[in-house]
Amino acid sequence: MAKLCPKGKAAAKRKFDVYPSAYANMYASAVCSGKVKPGGKKKKKTIKKKNGGGLRKWVGEKWVDIGAPKKNGKYQPCGRKSTTKSKRKYPKCVPLAKAQRMSKSQKTSAVKRKRAKKQGVGGKPTMVKTFKKK
Repeated sequence: MAKLCPKGKAAAKRKFDVYPSAYANMYASAVCSGKVKPGGKKKKKTIKKKNGGGLRKWVGEKWVDIGAPKKNGKYQPCGRKSTTKSKRKYPKCVPLAKAQRMSKSQKTSAVKRKRAKKQGVGGKPTMVKTFKKK
C-alpha cells in the first residue's frame, strides 16, 4: 500500500470533518493520483424548509372548541381547566381555519359523535373524525 502524498492528506483534512476515514483516504488518494483536483472547502449542509405540515404547523395553529360557540360567531379556545369542576361539556377541538370552513350541520354532527363516545378511556382523550365518511 502506497503512502498518501502530503497534498492529498491536506486536501482531505480540509474537505472532511473526520480524518482519517475511508472516504477521506479515497479522496486523498484520488488527489495524489491526479484524478481529482483539490480545492474547495467542505460544503455546509443546507436544510431545506418544507412547505406545509408537520408539528411546527400544528403548534402554530389556533385551536378552538366548535362545541361551545360564542354568540358573536367566534369560538372559545380549546380545552377546559378541570374535567370535574367545569360546567362545559367535552370539547371538540379543530383548527380555527377548519372551523370557519365547516357548515353548521358538519359542526353539530362532529360534536355529537365526539360526545357520544366514552371519554378519557385509559387516561387518554378519545379521537373522533371531524368529517363523517359518506
